Amino acid sequence: MIRFAPTFCAALIAAPLWAAELNDRYEQIGTLQFTRGGETLDLVIPYDTERDRAYAEQKVFMGSYLTINVLGRSVDETGKPGSPMVQVTLQKRSGEMAFLTAELFDEQGYSAPLSMGPDGGKGTLTSFEMTDDNAVSATIEGEMLRLQDYTGEPKVAEGATPEPVTISFSAQLAPLED
Repeated sequence: MIRFAPTFCAALIAAPLWAAELNDRYEQIGTLQFTRGGETLDLVIPYDTERDRAYAEQKVFMGSYLTINVLGRSVDETGKPGSPMVQVTLQKRSGEMAFLTAELFDEQGYSAPLSMGPDGGKGTLTSFEMTDDNAVSATIEGEMLRLQDYTGEPKVAEGATPEPVTISFSAQLAPLED
């Protein structure tokens, strides 16, 4: 964990130097802010026009569970979505929108993200709003834990300590498909 903090801070400091705007293949449909330890990572939520794929979407599962999934990405020097990236999933249950999971995928890769939810730390949806035209905004507060073997049988990494975080996003979602 000691090695991670300087690397993360260095990436945050360097971000403005290599950050670029999305290239013509992508449109920005939202933003996501990830705050940890007093440092904020500003990410974009893209829409891939070539593949007709949004990085934020809403779906209804089993006819009654509205689920919103958002993926905030950094932008690399070529204008493509890159890493680090933060994924957030919310789900409406019993009439209330609730927080399910969030992960920060950083230089430790897909198998060792920081996680909040069933496999990691605890989190709470502290604000949520969705308008009739599918503009959504939310804030999640809690703590994340570093996982290991996330792509297999995830478990908290040995020596991992809870890290307080706040995640806020806003995005324009496509309407639900009939």
